[in-house]
Amino acid sequence: MNEARTKDIGMDVIGGFYTHMHDVLRNITGSSGPYLSIHDGFQPLANWADFLPGRDRVALDTHPYMCFTTVDTTPLAQQAKKPCRQWAAETNTSWTNFGVTTAGEWSLAINDCGRWINGVGAGTRYEGTLTGYSGTTGGDGPNGCLAWNNYEDWDDDTKTGLKNVALSSMDALQNWFFWTWRIGASSISGKIESPFWSYSLGLENGWIPANPRDAIGACGTASPASALKPSMTGGPGSGQIPASWRAANPWPPATLAPSGYAATELPTYTPTGPIPTLPVPTFTDSKGKAVNGGNGWFDAQDNTPVYTPVAGCTYPNAWDANDVAVPAACSGSRRVRNVIPQPKRTPAPK
Repeated sequence: MNEARTKDIGMDVIGGFYTHMHDVLRNITGSSGPYLSIHDGFQPLANWADFLPGRDRVALDTHPYMCFTTVDTTPLAQQAKKPCRQWAAETNTSWTNFGVTTAGEWSLAINDCGRWINGVGAGTRYEGTLTGYSGTTGGDGPNGCLAWNNYEDWDDDTKTGLKNVALSSMDALQNWFFWTWRIGASSISGKIESPFWSYSLGLENGWIPANPRDAIGACGTASPASALKPSMTGGPGSGQIPASWRAANPWPPATLAPSGYAATELPTYTPTGPIPTLPVPTFTDSKGKAVNGGNGWFDAQDNTPVYTPVAGCTYPNAWDANDVAVPAACSGSRRVRNVIPQPKRTPAPK
């Protein structure tokens, strides 16, 4: 679940959901499947160290940004130290204590300037126009976001300063995805108005390093990560979730926060739908002979139907359900619960 608000949902509820999905996916992939990635839910990485004990190849995803907090107006030379100071040790410690930890999103945004960064029509912290923000601001007019959005006017010192921010961020996070590769021109002005967020624009103009490996050592060698333990990579010690954890993090949950609604008050789905399939690509070898690429399904006996709406039940819009009245729950006769069996480790190939 991307960017789950665990503070509102509750760690026990998200724990039950992730445990359930761990079982579902590991029953499909077996012991040779890919890593499963869970988002940190805006919690400190240290809070996840003991999460889902016995997990089988689970990675922790974090989305660190510098811009969605109090405005920092210090020189770029000072801001270039922030990623090392704020992210490096935490990331390395998480590698040691949790396992694979990646930054699935980060950007070069040292402030929240840029077209609609806080939402369409919303203002910015930097100029003091964002509703609800009362902290430090950076200025307005020509000294406000205009100066940061007009990248064509950035001098060499500014580009070098931003490049140093990029280098320290890359070294601090180690394994990352930049958000995003390319920002298109605004339909309003016809120009790129969020330059902090465009990796390709930075490459073209010199504030993103041509070789990310140039970042190695930018943060020094403090708090290095330990090598991953076998239990973190699918080896001994993985794949067996303690019964005590399952009992403390049940799925479905009894109640849902912050509303406090009992799960039985909400509409449910039933596992009676057909299994969707996708066309399998055709592969050929160097001699033009067809190669069977399989269908990606680990267990041919896993034919559990897909969850689908119950006939006669009403459901809120999944994409716009804020402040929507809770519809009547399905009757007990329509409510079907599908219990996913716990994954079984498959033997190593002979």
